[in-house]
Amino acid sequence: MALNFPANPEANDTYTSNGTTWEFDGVVWNIQPLERNIFTTFNADTGSVTPDTINDTLIVAGGTGVSTSLTGKTLTITSTVEGGTTQNLFETITSDDGSSTASTATATLSVLGGTNIDTEITTDTNNLTINMAAFGIDFLSDVDTDSVTPATGNVLKWNGSNWAPGTDATTGGAGTDADTLDGFDGSYYLDWANVANKPSVVTLTDLSVGNELTAASDGAISYDNTTGVFRYTPPDLSSYLTSYTETNDLSTAVTWANVPNANITESSVTQHQAALSVTESQISDLGTYLTSISASNLNAISIDALSDVDTTTSAPSDGEILAWDNDASKWAPSTAGTGGDPNQNAFTTISVLGSSDIIADSTTDTLNFVNGNGIVLSTTPGTDTITIASNINAGATQFSQLTDAQSAGITIDEVAENAMVTLRVGAIGFTDYTFNSHYSGSNPTIYAISGTTIAFDLNGAPGHPTEIQDATGTALTSGVYHVTPQGALTQQTVDAAHDPDRGTLYWRIPENTSGNFRYQCTAHAPMVGVINIKRLSTL
Repeated sequence: MALNFPANPEANDTYTSNGTTWEFDGVVWNIQPLERNIFTTFNADTGSVTPDTINDTLIVAGGTGVSTSLTGKTLTITSTVEGGTTQNLFETITSDDGSSTASTATATLSVLGGTNIDTEITTDTNNLTINMAAFGIDFLSDVDTDSVTPATGNVLKWNGSNWAPGTDATTGGAGTDADTLDGFDGSYYLDWANVANKPSVVTLTDLSVGNELTAASDGAISYDNTTGVFRYTPPDLSSYLTSYTETNDLSTAVTWANVPNANITESSVTQHQAALSVTESQISDLGTYLTSISASNLNAISIDALSDVDTTTSAPSDGEILAWDNDASKWAPSTAGTGGDPNQNAFTTISVLGSSDIIADSTTDTLNFVNGNGIVLSTTPGTDTITIASNINAGATQFSQLTDAQSAGITIDEVAENAMVTLRVGAIGFTDYTFNSHYSGSNPTIYAISGTTIAFDLNGAPGHPTEIQDATGTALTSGVYHVTPQGALTQQTVDAAHDPDRGTLYWRIPENTSGNFRYQCTAHAPMVGVINIKRLSTL
């Protein structure tokens, strides 16, 4: 195949054909290696090397204490010196008393417990634990409980050289028992007479009131803190009126004839009405104003004579009442409320959703309650009670009796709790679990996320009681619950009835959980698999 190099190339331009690349150096096109991202120079602690040709070979050889091997594309460099050239170890260990220097690269240093000290290295760990062993108080250098054996109620008291057992008041160091201070019982210090350096206390008998001082200014009260005497200075009232004598009795000089009518208002009369009186002579004077009214014609006055009543325009009928006519601004005969209390506190309209309203035809109309299908009505007149009861034993008493649950083919255990995933459990003989709804194969590894709930539908594996366990095969003691198809709830390891081979098994996985767990048939040991939990916070 002919090569069609670009016309008028510039330096460093490239051309590729049939997997081969050429580069123009400004004069000619040069073939380039297939892989360009390589090192062309290698440097060592001492010296360096650059390949002479495209296919040149670099040899990695082992030096003193080092060997090399090449397997496939893997180069292995191994130290042949015992213990390695750099061990990052202490050669010499120094203690409070003495030191030790390693004799070889693999020498062993033993850490041993001394008096009251235990040492422990947990198997398969790098942890050295130094524990203080149990010891008595006599272990302390300044405590001596051997010379004198302590008895009940003894305390440790300093005997001059050691802390030793003794009774609180007499043995060992000086002092008194805990109820006393300086040899006195606590009640001693409750007596004021026993208190030293007590302050002087002013009593009520030390206070007195002195003679009144001369009036001055606005008055004041003074106190002498040396003598304990209070003294009062009255205010100076010499510039104020101290007495007054009435010289003009207005009651004899003022008469109603002297008061203009314009000055006697309704409010002023009302204000003094309680003090007003009407004499018999004043009542007799009213006769001149009652010339048109007599005992006979008082009985002849009709209610229609009132200015705001009209019984003429519409004559009243039997049983009617007076009702306010807002248009005429008068009280007029009306049939409203005839035959009953105008304030009946009753509903005139009864509304039933989906049916026509019932409207009362009169104030004495009757609302009838009628028994419907399955309904029994009864009344208790004495308590004004209507009882509406059903005589039909109807309705679903179990979740499985609901028509929508029957249509969907579900039972209460399948919807008892929201789960992130529901695994349909199956079985092959007595050796294999299957989860064909989500996993293929037998006893597959199940994956779940912490902080979620997973559900195991056991109805497809009857006769295989299922248990959730930790990696060691120990049943979990919390978070695992079982719901029967009838709705009964049990908790794993808590309820004796928890040995489920039907219904749904729920595991509420804590958020801080990760690692491997197990599902296990408690009746058939080969039926077991791994549940791998991934912690959500680390994803």
